[in-house]
Amino acid sequence: MSDDTRLIFYIDAYSPETFPMAKLAEYMADFAALLGRENAVHFAGLEKGSTKLAALVECEDVPKATTRLHDIRQGNPPKDASKLFAQIDDRLANDNAIGRIFVEGEEGAAAALLTFPGRDRPKAQSYGPFTQEGTLDGLLISVGGKDETISIRLQNGDTTYANCETNRTIARELGKHLFEPIRIYGSGRWMREADSTWTLRGFRVHRFDVLDKDSLRDAVTALRAVPGSGWKDMDDPLAELADLRRDDDELH
Repeated sequence: MSDDTRLIFYIDAYSPETFPMAKLAEYMADFAALLGRENAVHFAGLEKGSTKLAALVECEDVPKATTRLHDIRQGNPPKDASKLFAQIDDRLANDNAIGRIFVEGEEGAAAALLTFPGRDRPKAQSYGPFTQEGTLDGLLISVGGKDETISIRLQNGDTTYANCETNRTIARELGKHLFEPIRIYGSGRWMREADSTWTLRGFRVHRFDVLDKDSLRDAVTALRAVPGSGWKDMDDPLAELADLRRDDDELH
C-alpha cells in the first residue's frame, strides 16, 4: 500500500495523553464516516502535540475521499456529509476546540482540505421578547394567588404552561373549570432562543373558552401519557376529574 495517503485530523484540544478514550472513539468514527470510505480508512495513530488523528486511506479511494471533503468545503456536500460536518463541528465547539483535515506533510492552515471553525464560529443569539396576541389550549390544573394578578397553569401533553396570569374576575370563572380543557386568549411574550426554538416568557389571559367533552377525553389521554403523573394508574380518570370538580365547587 505504498501509494496510500495519510490524512490528518488536527484537533487543538487535549493531547494523546489526556484525550478521553470514549471521546476519541467518537471523533474517530465521525472522521471515518466523513471521508465516506469507512472500509478503506484505517487508523494510523495519534501524533504528539495537539491531537493529530491519522487515517490511512487506501490509494484507490483517495480521490473519492478528497473530492468529498472538497464538496463539503465548497458548500455542496452530500446530505450525510453535511450532517457529519455539523456533528463534528458541534463536538469541537463543546470541547472549546477548532479542527482541520489535511494531507500529511501539508500542515499549513491554507492547505487544509477542510476546516472546522468549532469554538470560533459566530455565536448564536436569542431574540426578543416579542409580544403577540394568541391562544393556548390545555387542561386547567391550577388557579391561585393572593394579589390582584392570579397565576394559572395549563397542561398540554408533556408541556406545562406555568407562566400565565389573569385578573381576579377571570380567575374566579376559571376556577369553576378546574381540570377541564380550556382555550385561553390573550397576549404572550415569546423569546426566540439561540437554538431557534420559541420559549413562552409570559401570557396575560383576557378571556377563555371551555372545550367540548371530546377535547376533555383527549386532554386526559395526554395527561395519562405524562410519566409520573399518576393519572395512568386511575381506573376512571374522568370520574376522578368530576370528584375534583365537586371538591373545588364546595370550596367556593
